Amino acid sequence: MIRRRRGGPGDVATRLARAEELTVADGVAAGPLALVAAVLRHHERRAGNDLIRSEATLLGAAVEANRAGARFPLLDLDAAAGPVMAELDVAVGSLLALGSTVPEALAGAGRDVVTWSGPDRRELIEAWLDDPSLVEPRLAFWTRVAATPLLERAVTGLRVPTGEEWHGGACPLCGGQAQVSVIAEESGEFLGGSPRSLVCGRCSAWWPFPRAVCAVCGEEDPRNLGSYFADDSRWVRIDACQTCHGYVKTFDLREPGGLAVVPLVDDVATLMLDIWAGEQGLARPVPSFAGV
Repeated sequence: MIRRRRGGPGDVATRLARAEELTVADGVAAGPLALVAAVLRHHERRAGNDLIRSEATLLGAAVEANRAGARFPLLDLDAAAGPVMAELDVAVGSLLALGSTVPEALAGAGRDVVTWSGPDRRELIEAWLDDPSLVEPRLAFWTRVAATPLLERAVTGLRVPTGEEWHGGACPLCGGQAQVSVIAEESGEFLGGSPRSLVCGRCSAWWPFPRAVCAVCGEEDPRNLGSYFADDSRWVRIDACQTCHGYVKTFDLREPGGLAVVPLVDDVATLMLDIWAGEQGLARPVPSFAGV
Protein backbone atom coordinates (compact mmCIF):
# COMPACT_ATOMS: atom_id res chain seq x y z
CA MET A 1 0.00 0.00 0.00
CA ILE A 2 1.45 3.36 -1.05
CA ARG A 3 0.76 6.10 1.44
CA ARG A 4 -0.97 9.12 -0.05
CA ARG A 5 1.45 11.71 -1.39
CA ARG A 6 0.56 14.33 1.16
CA GLY A 7 1.12 17.83 -0.13
CA GLY A 8 1.73 16.75 -3.72
CA PRO A 9 0.65 18.76 -6.78
CA GLY A 10 -2.72 20.40 -6.24
CA ASP A 11 -2.77 19.57 -2.52
CA VAL A 12 -1.88 23.05 -1.27
CA ALA A 13 -4.50 22.86 1.49
CA THR A 14 -2.69 19.97 3.19
CA ARG A 15 0.61 21.86 3.11
CA LEU A 16 -1.03 24.98 4.51
CA ALA A 17 -2.78 23.12 7.32
CA ARG A 18 0.49 21.45 8.31
CA ALA A 19 2.40 24.75 8.23
CA GLU A 20 -0.21 26.42 10.46
CA GLU A 21 -0.15 23.48 12.87
CA LEU A 22 3.64 23.46 13.14
CA THR A 23 3.92 27.25 13.43
CA VAL A 24 2.03 27.04 16.72
CA ALA A 25 3.91 23.99 17.99
CA ASP A 26 7.49 24.76 16.91
CA GLY A 27 9.24 27.65 18.63
CA VAL A 28 12.58 27.16 16.84
CA ALA A 29 11.19 27.34 13.30
CA ALA A 30 8.10 29.46 14.00
CA GLY A 31 9.30 32.40 11.89
CA PRO A 32 10.21 30.38 8.77
CA LEU A 33 7.02 28.31 9.13
CA ALA A 34 4.92 31.49 9.29
CA LEU A 35 6.59 32.57 6.05
CA VAL A 36 5.79 29.18 4.49
CA ALA A 37 2.15 29.58 5.53
CA ALA A 38 2.02 33.06 4.00
CA VAL A 39 3.51 31.78 0.72
CA LEU A 40 1.01 28.91 0.65
CA ARG A 41 -1.95 31.26 1.21
CA HIS A 42 -0.72 33.32 -1.75
CA HIS A 43 -0.29 30.12 -3.75
CA GLU A 44 -3.80 28.95 -2.94
CA ARG A 45 -5.29 32.27 -4.07
CA ARG A 46 -3.33 32.41 -7.32
CA ALA A 47 -3.88 28.75 -8.26
CA GLY A 48 -7.57 29.49 -8.80
CA ASN A 49 -6.95 32.53 -10.98
CA ASP A 50 -8.38 32.20 -14.50
CA LEU A 51 -5.20 33.51 -16.16
CA ILE A 52 -3.03 31.04 -14.23
CA ARG A 53 -5.35 28.23 -15.29
CA SER A 54 -5.16 29.17 -18.97
CA GLU A 55 -1.38 29.67 -18.94
CA ALA A 56 -0.93 26.33 -17.16
CA THR A 57 -2.89 24.65 -19.93
CA LEU A 58 -0.49 26.14 -22.49
CA LEU A 59 2.55 24.87 -20.56
CA GLY A 60 1.10 21.38 -20.64
CA ALA A 61 0.00 21.37 -24.27
CA ALA A 62 2.99 19.33 -25.49
CA VAL A 63 3.24 16.94 -22.54
CA GLU A 64 2.09 13.81 -24.33
CA ALA A 65 4.22 14.54 -27.40
CA ASN A 66 7.22 15.09 -25.14
CA ARG A 67 6.44 11.90 -23.24
CA ALA A 68 6.20 9.89 -26.47
CA GLY A 69 9.54 11.29 -27.59
CA ALA A 70 11.17 10.81 -24.16
CA ARG A 71 11.83 14.55 -23.96
CA PHE A 72 12.14 15.78 -20.39
CA PRO A 73 11.02 17.87 -18.65
CA LEU A 74 7.53 17.35 -19.99
CA LEU A 75 6.35 20.96 -19.52
CA ASP A 76 7.13 23.66 -22.08
CA LEU A 77 9.36 25.82 -19.89
CA ASP A 78 10.05 28.26 -22.74
CA ALA A 79 6.39 29.30 -22.46
CA ALA A 80 6.67 29.85 -18.70
CA ALA A 81 8.94 32.92 -18.57
CA GLY A 82 6.32 35.46 -19.67
CA PRO A 83 3.59 34.37 -17.24
CA VAL A 84 6.08 34.18 -14.37
CA MET A 85 7.24 37.73 -15.16
CA ALA A 86 3.63 38.87 -14.88
CA GLU A 87 3.28 37.10 -11.52
CA LEU A 88 6.38 38.64 -9.97
CA ASP A 89 4.74 41.95 -9.02
CA VAL A 90 1.70 40.09 -7.66
CA ALA A 91 3.86 37.82 -5.50
CA VAL A 92 5.96 40.62 -4.06
CA GLY A 93 2.95 42.83 -3.36
CA SER A 94 1.03 40.00 -1.71
CA LEU A 95 3.77 39.02 0.72
CA LEU A 96 5.15 42.48 1.51
CA ALA A 97 1.66 43.52 2.60
CA LEU A 98 2.16 41.12 5.54
CA GLY A 99 4.90 43.25 7.06
CA SER A 100 7.19 41.46 9.51
CA THR A 101 6.30 37.97 8.29
CA VAL A 102 8.86 38.48 5.50
CA PRO A 103 12.44 38.96 6.80
CA GLU A 104 13.94 42.30 5.79
CA ALA A 105 16.65 40.70 3.65
CA LEU A 106 13.97 39.06 1.51
CA ALA A 107 11.70 42.09 1.59
CA GLY A 108 14.52 44.31 0.32
CA ALA A 109 15.23 41.93 -2.56
CA GLY A 110 11.51 41.94 -3.42
CA ARG A 111 11.29 45.73 -3.45
CA ASP A 112 14.36 45.82 -5.66
CA VAL A 113 13.35 43.20 -8.23
CA VAL A 114 10.02 44.83 -9.07
CA THR A 115 11.94 47.91 -10.27
CA TRP A 116 13.93 45.89 -12.81
CA SER A 117 13.42 46.28 -16.53
CA GLY A 118 11.55 43.66 -18.53
CA PRO A 119 14.72 42.18 -20.11
CA ASP A 120 16.44 41.93 -16.72
CA ARG A 121 13.43 40.18 -15.20
CA ARG A 122 13.22 37.76 -18.11
CA GLU A 123 16.92 36.94 -17.77
CA LEU A 124 16.39 36.23 -14.06
CA ILE A 125 13.38 34.01 -14.63
CA GLU A 126 14.92 32.10 -17.54
CA ALA A 127 18.04 31.45 -15.45
CA TRP A 128 15.89 30.18 -12.56
CA LEU A 129 13.84 27.93 -14.85
CA ASP A 130 17.06 26.51 -16.29
CA ASP A 131 18.92 26.05 -12.98
CA PRO A 132 17.86 27.72 -9.68
CA SER A 133 21.42 27.43 -8.34
CA LEU A 134 22.45 30.09 -10.90
CA VAL A 135 20.25 32.67 -9.15
CA GLU A 136 21.09 34.61 -5.98
CA PRO A 137 19.05 32.91 -3.19
CA ARG A 138 16.91 35.95 -2.26
CA LEU A 139 15.95 36.52 -5.89
CA ALA A 140 15.37 32.78 -6.30
CA PHE A 141 12.89 32.98 -3.41
CA TRP A 142 10.74 35.58 -5.16
CA THR A 143 10.96 33.81 -8.51
CA ARG A 144 9.84 30.61 -6.82
CA VAL A 145 6.89 32.31 -5.12
CA ALA A 146 5.83 33.80 -8.46
CA ALA A 147 6.31 30.63 -10.52
CA THR A 148 5.06 27.83 -8.26
CA PRO A 149 1.28 28.40 -8.62
CA LEU A 150 1.65 28.24 -12.40
CA LEU A 151 4.02 25.26 -12.53
CA GLU A 152 2.10 23.26 -9.96
CA ARG A 153 -1.20 23.94 -11.70
CA ALA A 154 0.37 22.73 -14.96
CA VAL A 155 1.52 19.39 -13.51
CA THR A 156 -1.53 18.63 -11.36
CA GLY A 157 -3.07 15.41 -12.63
CA LEU A 158 -0.16 14.48 -14.89
CA ARG A 159 1.18 10.94 -14.79
CA VAL A 160 4.68 10.90 -13.38
CA PRO A 161 7.16 8.89 -15.48
CA THR A 162 8.15 5.52 -14.06
CA GLY A 163 11.67 4.68 -12.97
CA GLU A 164 12.18 2.94 -16.31
CA GLU A 165 11.16 6.08 -18.21
CA TRP A 166 13.18 8.58 -16.17
CA HIS A 167 16.27 8.01 -14.01
CA GLY A 168 17.35 11.57 -13.22
CA GLY A 169 17.63 13.61 -10.04
CA ALA A 170 15.76 16.56 -11.60
CA CYS A 171 11.97 16.65 -11.83
CA PRO A 172 10.78 14.98 -15.03
CA LEU A 173 7.69 17.22 -15.12
CA CYS A 174 9.09 20.75 -14.62
CA GLY A 175 12.86 20.30 -14.46
CA GLY A 176 13.13 21.51 -10.86
CA GLN A 177 15.65 20.13 -8.40
CA ALA A 178 14.70 17.74 -5.61
CA GLN A 179 14.08 19.52 -2.33
CA VAL A 180 13.58 16.43 -0.19
CA SER A 181 13.40 12.64 -0.41
CA VAL A 182 10.61 10.39 0.88
CA ILE A 183 10.23 6.71 1.71
CA ALA A 184 6.51 6.10 1.89
CA GLU A 185 5.75 2.44 1.14
CA GLU A 186 5.50 -0.33 3.69
CA SER A 187 8.65 -2.47 3.80
CA GLY A 188 8.53 -5.88 2.16
CA GLU A 189 6.25 -4.85 -0.69
CA PHE A 190 9.04 -4.55 -3.23
CA LEU A 191 12.17 -6.60 -3.78
CA GLY A 192 15.13 -4.72 -2.41
CA GLY A 193 13.11 -2.83 0.17
CA SER A 194 10.80 0.12 0.10
CA PRO A 195 11.32 2.48 -2.83
CA ARG A 196 12.18 6.12 -2.52
CA SER A 197 10.74 9.24 -4.13
CA LEU A 198 12.28 12.64 -4.69
CA VAL A 199 10.01 15.68 -4.22
CA CYS A 200 10.32 18.71 -6.50
CA GLY A 201 10.93 22.03 -4.81
CA ARG A 202 8.93 24.02 -7.35
CA CYS A 203 6.02 21.92 -8.66
CA SER A 204 5.70 19.50 -5.69
CA ALA A 205 5.76 16.38 -7.89
CA TRP A 206 7.08 13.08 -6.50
CA TRP A 207 9.07 10.76 -8.77
CA PRO A 208 10.86 7.44 -8.15
CA PHE A 209 14.58 7.40 -7.46
CA PRO A 210 16.92 4.62 -6.27
CA ARG A 211 17.52 4.36 -2.53
CA ALA A 212 21.30 3.91 -2.58
CA VAL A 213 22.19 6.72 -5.01
CA CYS A 214 23.14 10.33 -4.24
CA ALA A 215 20.29 12.56 -5.37
CA VAL A 216 22.74 15.40 -6.01
CA CYS A 217 25.55 13.85 -8.08
CA GLY A 218 24.46 10.26 -8.75
CA GLU A 219 27.21 8.59 -6.68
CA GLU A 220 26.41 4.88 -6.20
CA ASP A 221 29.36 3.63 -4.12
CA PRO A 222 27.93 2.90 -0.64
CA ARG A 223 31.30 3.70 0.90
CA ASN A 224 30.75 7.34 -0.04
CA LEU A 225 27.14 7.54 1.17
CA GLY A 226 25.94 7.92 4.74
CA SER A 227 22.79 8.66 6.72
CA TYR A 228 22.54 10.69 9.92
CA PHE A 229 19.60 10.79 12.35
CA ALA A 230 18.57 12.84 15.33
CA ASP A 231 18.15 10.38 18.19
CA ASP A 232 14.54 11.36 18.93
CA SER A 233 13.32 11.71 15.31
CA ARG A 234 13.93 8.53 13.34
CA TRP A 235 11.41 9.64 10.71
CA VAL A 236 13.81 12.25 9.29
CA ARG A 237 17.47 11.99 8.38
CA ILE A 238 20.29 13.53 6.37
CA ASP A 239 21.44 11.40 3.41
CA ALA A 240 24.91 12.73 2.62
CA CYS A 241 27.48 12.10 -0.11
CA GLN A 242 31.21 12.36 0.50
CA THR A 243 31.90 12.62 -3.24
CA CYS A 244 30.04 15.90 -3.88
CA HIS A 245 29.53 16.93 -0.22
CA GLY A 246 25.85 17.36 -0.99
CA TYR A 247 22.89 16.03 0.92
CA VAL A 248 19.17 15.58 0.76
CA LYS A 249 16.83 15.39 3.73
CA THR A 250 14.85 12.15 3.73
CA PHE A 251 11.51 11.57 5.46
CA ASP A 252 10.62 7.97 6.27
CA LEU A 253 6.84 7.97 6.61
CA ARG A 254 6.87 4.38 7.93
CA GLU A 255 8.60 5.40 11.15
CA PRO A 256 6.74 6.47 14.32
CA GLY A 257 5.99 10.16 13.93
CA GLY A 258 6.16 10.00 10.14
CA LEU A 259 2.48 9.54 9.39
CA ALA A 260 1.62 13.24 9.85
CA VAL A 261 4.60 14.51 7.86
CA VAL A 262 4.05 16.76 4.85
CA PRO A 263 7.56 16.70 3.36
CA LEU A 264 7.84 20.18 1.84
CA VAL A 265 6.59 21.71 5.11
CA ASP A 266 8.35 19.47 7.61
CA ASP A 267 11.53 20.28 5.71
CA VAL A 268 11.34 23.75 7.25
CA ALA A 269 10.33 22.48 10.69
CA THR A 270 13.49 20.34 10.82
CA LEU A 271 15.91 23.15 9.99
CA MET A 272 18.19 22.18 12.89
CA LEU A 273 19.29 19.19 10.80
CA ASP A 274 20.23 21.57 7.98
CA ILE A 275 22.24 23.69 10.39
CA TRP A 276 24.06 20.56 11.59
CA ALA A 277 24.72 19.48 8.00
CA GLY A 278 26.16 22.89 7.15
CA GLU A 279 28.52 22.61 10.11
CA GLN A 280 29.77 19.33 8.61
CA GLY A 281 30.60 21.05 5.32
CA LEU A 282 27.56 19.65 3.50
CA ALA A 283 25.27 21.62 1.17
CA ARG A 284 21.85 20.96 -0.33
CA PRO A 285 20.89 21.76 -3.92
CA VAL A 286 17.62 23.52 -3.03
CA PRO A 287 17.34 25.61 0.16
CA SER A 288 14.12 25.33 2.13
CA PHE A 289 12.03 28.38 2.93
CA ALA A 290 14.07 28.58 6.12
CA GLY A 291 16.92 29.76 3.88
CA VAL A 292 19.11 26.69 4.47
